[in-house]
Amino acid sequence: MRISLFIVWPHIMSDHLLTFELSKDGDELFIHGDPARLRNLARVALRLAEHAEAGRREHDHLMTEKWAGYELSSVAQDPTASLLNQVTIHGWPTRGGAHDVA
Repeated sequence: MRISLFIVWPHIMSDHLLTFELSKDGDELFIHGDPARLRNLARVALRLAEHAEAGRREHDHLMTEKWAGYELSSVAQDPTASLLNQVTIHGWPTRGGAHDVA
């Protein structure tokens, strides 16, 4: 049985900050967040870890309003970086990750 993971985020993003931004060269990821959004991000990671420990492969999407989401802020904090409009976080039951999927 597969259980889908769905996190309900508050729908008011103007009061909070969470961005994922790629450096100009694309070889570094910057995460900017206020305390509330960083706690929500931690809850997502912990929930995915719990599913993975139970042997389930789950994921969650974080998106900006531009991409019909409310989890991520829409304004980049670094003017030289590229703002990501969607971040997908996967939880895998083993260290092999996607490589262990049959």
